[in-house]
Amino acid sequence: MKNVLLGLSLAANVALGYVVLKDTDALEDLTEKFDELSGKAAEKFDSFTDEAEGKAKQIEGALTDDPKAKLEGDLESGKGAVKEKVQDAKDALTD
Repeated sequence: MKNVLLGLSLAANVALGYVVLKDTDALEDLTEKFDELSGKAAEKFDSFTDEAEGKAKQIEGALTDDPKAKLEGDLESGKGAVKEKVQDAKDALTD
């Protein structure tokens, strides 16, 4: 009985896969959405890393009492914040 149910489940999954893959328009839409989401995630990660690096430089400058490192950290952190705001604006315009 267990093997019969596993066989039916496998057959249903194969049929579902065939239906999904047969519909090329739906598959193309899914691919486009995935590409768009992965691009947005990469941009968000890029802005996050800029902000994190900037904060680290700010802390380093504060600990070593180095105004140049503090300023570099401020600039790096600001760059990340600007990237994030630009991405948010893009998202608002495309939605």
